[in-house]
Amino acid sequence: MDLLAYAKNISTRIEAQSVRAGVPVAVSIIDIHGNIILKYRMNGAPVFAADLSERKAYTSALVGLRTTDLFPLVQPGQPLFPLMAVSGGRYCSMGGGAPLTFEGQLVAGVGISGGTVEQDVDILEAALSEAAAADKMDMKLEVVVVPVSDVDRAKRFYSDLGWRLDIDYASGDDYRVIQFTPTGSGCSIIFGTNVTAAVPGSARNLHLIVSDIQAARRELQSRGVAVSEPFHDAVGIFHHADSKDLLSGPNPQRKSYASFASFSDPDGNGWVLQEVTARLTGHIAADDKSFTLELTNVVRRGSAPKPFEAAESMGNEDSSTAFLPSKMTGETHV
Repeated sequence: MDLLAYAKNISTRIEAQSVRAGVPVAVSIIDIHGNIILKYRMNGAPVFAADLSERKAYTSALVGLRTTDLFPLVQPGQPLFPLMAVSGGRYCSMGGGAPLTFEGQLVAGVGISGGTVEQDVDILEAALSEAAAADKMDMKLEVVVVPVSDVDRAKRFYSDLGWRLDIDYASGDDYRVIQFTPTGSGCSIIFGTNVTAAVPGSARNLHLIVSDIQAARRELQSRGVAVSEPFHDAVGIFHHADSKDLLSGPNPQRKSYASFASFSDPDGNGWVLQEVTARLTGHIAADDKSFTLELTNVVRRGSAPKPFEAAESMGNEDSSTAFLPSKMTGETHV
């Protein structure tokens, strides 16, 4: 990889976030050997910010942690307390430093300084989040193939649901493709002749998201579709496959993602209505009551900082340095 180009891309995003926040900063990016790749100070940033940004970048590059996450580990009595005295005091636990990875490998560390610790952290996290999003290729679910035995019967059924017919194409007697798109959906279904080797009726648990489970049931019933009574799962995360684990009726508090109903097409392909009234993100605010307690707890556990456990597995070794790469415990890097 071109590490300099990668560093320039990151620094450009940091500078843009800094301008938005109105807080000029200094930026340093250092490779895992302690070598400076990039370092500069924006106009208006304090002179001392350049040195601090370098120390933060050095720390994250060699330790592989955000400096914010490192801070509690270097307090008196904690596993990495002696670290701050290593390498002539070059390590820094002030927030504003983060490791940089490429294809899952640690390649460098970035550090910024110029505002308060909170401002530095916010600017850096926003820039890194933007960079991560930009590097990801979109992969959108576009089509689900539904196996059917009688193509015209299936066409009538899905047309009666009010779904949009996009394609009905035939080539000879042995190939036909029909595509429907559910109302408001970005994903379509395809069925036909010679489009899948799956057994007709073998598609299961194809979820259709609705904002009101009862209203969706009434609409389906008005179209002549046999749809189940609403149900929910006591666990509150998803729903069990076995009906004996399910409870009748929608979720009592109508929590988002927690109420379901089901129906099938003439071949037995199974569809599930799922009520979603609030979209789940990677963070649920403390006062957000939109989701079940079980789902809320799972999401919060998943987004919480991971505890540092390496030092506890070192036996009788000096846990403050045993986990560190050898280059951190005596080698000279610069």
